[in-house]
Amino acid sequence: MDLARRLAERGRYTVAPNPLVGAVVARDGSVVSEGWHSRAGGDHAEIVALNEAGGAARGATLYVTLEPCNHYGRTPPCVETILRSGLSRVVVGQLDPNPKMRGRSVEILREAGVEVEVASDPIFERQNEQYLHHMRTGRPFVHLKLATTLDGRIAASSGDSRWVTGEAARLRAHELRAEAGAVLVGANTVRTDDPMLTPRDLSVSPPRITRVVLDPNLMTSPESNLARSAHEAPVVVFAAEAGGRERELEERGVEVVLAPRSEEGLDLSCVLEELGGRGIKGLLVEGGGETATRFVRKGLADKMTLFYAPKLLGSEGVPMIGALRVTKMAESLQFSVSEVEKVGQDVALTLYPDAAREEERVHRAC
Repeated sequence: MDLARRLAERGRYTVAPNPLVGAVVARDGSVVSEGWHSRAGGDHAEIVALNEAGGAARGATLYVTLEPCNHYGRTPPCVETILRSGLSRVVVGQLDPNPKMRGRSVEILREAGVEVEVASDPIFERQNEQYLHHMRTGRPFVHLKLATTLDGRIAASSGDSRWVTGEAARLRAHELRAEAGAVLVGANTVRTDDPMLTPRDLSVSPPRITRVVLDPNLMTSPESNLARSAHEAPVVVFAAEAGGRERELEERGVEVVLAPRSEEGLDLSCVLEELGGRGIKGLLVEGGGETATRFVRKGLADKMTLFYAPKLLGSEGVPMIGALRVTKMAESLQFSVSEVEKVGQDVALTLYPDAAREEERVHRAC
């Protein structure tokens, strides 16, 4: 199973919006064949491994990190191929919460006489956190990423933010975009930085990701890099009102979606509901600071990665997180550290909401 998990990782920056899946066919403790899911629309991991195994799969064991599919999608059901292969045993790392699945594949295999074991190891839950979160909530898994100085500043007092971190950290950010399959920023970031928001300079060919902008007053320029590249990779701009630029943006290929306002801007819950309904399972929120603050304050950040650069900007700099309305230390928003890694000359800190707070999080329906 550990080999299957490591094989699944090979699709991390190419497989979105599909889950990461690895598979191994083994007999008497020896590996017969291997497979992993590399891209949406391509063969699933089980099919790759079984095709490689051929007749040697009969009577063998299949180790697969996620419950095999039992329905027609872009590809035929994996369960049918498993039954035809003559496997005698299947070990599954994680049941699939997809409403079309929910353990049904395990039932089908057992009813056909195949021995099935479900590992239910938390490591597989974490590996497919995006996919599983979306299947359970209908919303994308929100991964908040910020590049900051040691004193928590994301830009100098002038607004200059190029570059807070070094090249290695910036490349990692591109990997996170490819992993998520969608990236979100606020209108201020589009206006000041004019970003492309595409994953670039990777060693693999990433999926075509969706770029999302929160723009209540629809101020995004039709001449921005995002608008000019909308025919190459989707751009969705959420606005509270159409304004005068809607037609110009749509002529560029930008999709303008109206969303209700909240007391602080666009209703983030409604934005997430809309994106989840489009099949977006992962969402990398890149900021700026105001956008990051709203996701954190509303308890909508499912994961955070902070890239700390060995620099100081002082109190004049732009803070990575704005006002949280906290008056006592006991009221502070708490997170647990999952990983600390040196990336070039910078340090990446990966965090999740504190377990106790996670149980209290309530996502408001739109």
